[in-house]
Amino acid sequence: MAPGTAGDVTTATAVRRAFGATVVLDGVDLTIARGEVVALLGASGSGKSTLLRVLAGLDAEASGVYRTEGSTAVVFQEHRLLPWKRVAANVALGVRGADLPARVREALTEVGLADRASAWPFELSGGQAQRVAFARALVRRPDLLLLDEPFGALDALTRLKMQALFGRLRARHRFAALLVTHDVDEALLLADRILILDAGRIAEDRRVALPHPRAADAPGFGAERRALLARLNVPASPEEA
Repeated sequence: MAPGTAGDVTTATAVRRAFGATVVLDGVDLTIARGEVVALLGASGSGKSTLLRVLAGLDAEASGVYRTEGSTAVVFQEHRLLPWKRVAANVALGVRGADLPARVREALTEVGLADRASAWPFELSGGQAQRVAFARALVRRPDLLLLDEPFGALDALTRLKMQALFGRLRARHRFAALLVTHDVDEALLLADRILILDAGRIAEDRRVALPHPRAADAPGFGAERRALLARLNVPASPEEA
């Protein structure tokens, strides 16, 4: 892959991570441009979450060269809210600044939870808790948002709503994002580019040539979906299994 340019928010070169004798990442190269959403697909255990943790600076044992220009925020599959802090305090966690209360209010308003600032985490639904996790990321004003299957624990309808919320937030803030997901449809709906991680390396780098906003019934979506499923060795329908 070409080396990073001034337009890249993240560049990684020859990233390697092994757990004992098991090599999970074996020389990964990637770049993410400013404002670009990149989805990362691959089989379970292929190293998707490991790569995200490396880029987030959460894995000191990885080797290689990787850097991010600007600020980074992470949203995990679990909301990871502190149960002893109210919603506003969870959003503000680890952030400082005289304007922080206003930033917290703005972030909660953007995710539709302006009226829940004083609620406790146990009072929230799963979808609301994940919205708080997104507000906690937004308040950091990230240049890069790292998303580790952020909608994976949600029911189908809530997941669709959260995907739409992500699209709105991305359009407004123009952050770059790396989205780890198992869902091919989700990758096609949200990403500008899709990477497939296989045998510890980026096996395919595919630009999604579909206009935004996207829908699963839009022209060309089905063909892109079938191509990705074939690349992942997944049947496109039960009849093909």
